[in-house]
Amino acid sequence: MQVFNAFLKVMRSKMSSGIIYIVIFLVIAVIMTNSAKTDATKVFEGRKIGVVVYDDDNTEESRALKEYIGKRQDLKELERDADLIKDTIYMNWNAEIHYVMAIKKGYAEKLRSGDYNDLFENYHMHDSYENVMMEQLLTEYLNTVGAYQAGGIALSEAISRTESVLSAETEVTIRNYDENAADHDMSPLFDDYFRYLPYILLSVLIEVLCPVLLTMNKKIIRYRTDCSSVRPTSYMLQIILGSALFVVCIWLIFMIAGTAFFGMFRGRAWLTLLNSFLFAMVAVSLSVLIASFHPGELVVNLLAQILGLGMSFLCGIFVPMEWLSESVAAAAKFLPAYWYIQANDLICGKQAFDGHRILVCMLIEAAFAVVFTLASMVIRRYEAGKAAAA
Repeated sequence: MQVFNAFLKVMRSKMSSGIIYIVIFLVIAVIMTNSAKTDATKVFEGRKIGVVVYDDDNTEESRALKEYIGKRQDLKELERDADLIKDTIYMNWNAEIHYVMAIKKGYAEKLRSGDYNDLFENYHMHDSYENVMMEQLLTEYLNTVGAYQAGGIALSEAISRTESVLSAETEVTIRNYDENAADHDMSPLFDDYFRYLPYILLSVLIEVLCPVLLTMNKKIIRYRTDCSSVRPTSYMLQIILGSALFVVCIWLIFMIAGTAFFGMFRGRAWLTLLNSFLFAMVAVSLSVLIASFHPGELVVNLLAQILGLGMSFLCGIFVPMEWLSESVAAAAKFLPAYWYIQANDLICGKQAFDGHRILVCMLIEAAFAVVFTLASMVIRRYEAGKAAAA
């Protein structure tokens, strides 16, 4: 185990920079996870805007409309000056006021006659959220009043019924389409944390592990090893063992952090640990393969960015797969991160749970790790044979 011991000595000398990378990427993981946080209980919660209403008609009908708007929005007071109103709306002099309207004189008479044209004068930012919201509110109110009047109901009764109908609230229950979703008992951020993990693992391992492997591959060390009784296959196995020990330590750090953030893993959540561990093995085998080509430090940094960001954008880590074209999705199948994300979605409930598909995804991830490892061993054997021939 001479090679393994030498590997650990070099790793200790590089560990200071490794710790920096681990801390940085762990902080990034927390920030990215928290930035993706959504509160499902607020999805259907209406937003109130500041509205100023001038009642020029001053009738029972116009006062009823103003009262109705006040229940739905926040009524504000503003001096009725044209320049002040324009400055408030367009120059944002008062951030609490978003919409100013006047109920024109003759509003009640027009309602009785069924004429809903030119009832209001308003000031607002065109194509703004607030404009759309108020236009929808007024249109809904007038259409409902008109529907009751068309049914032969008096205007006062139509307004009363309209307020009653439009004030009704519907209880909304959000359910996961996956009937077995309760089995995994995961935090809402659980999926996001493990979704970003491949990017972090790839970046950390390539940035930290490759310099160690490059040190082991320096001529002064490699030639001594080639001249010794250590077989090339044994050499690579010891290198892979040392690399695997390192990646297990990194993986455990993130798993312990995940436990601290979301609590103990339960039920189906344990599958995410297995899935992330398999991808960690993919990342370490890929790092060993990259180091086998003896790239320079700048090339290593470039490859870390290309592979980390490339897989993140192509395989569904940063951009959901449903947003990508079919050609991109087809190309992503040749990358290990794609199968990690597919398994993660099946486990965390983004797709209906399918044990067979999860197993297939994990086996493909394992196949990538095996292929990268075998390729590294072939390259090492070729270099050893070439050195012996020289």
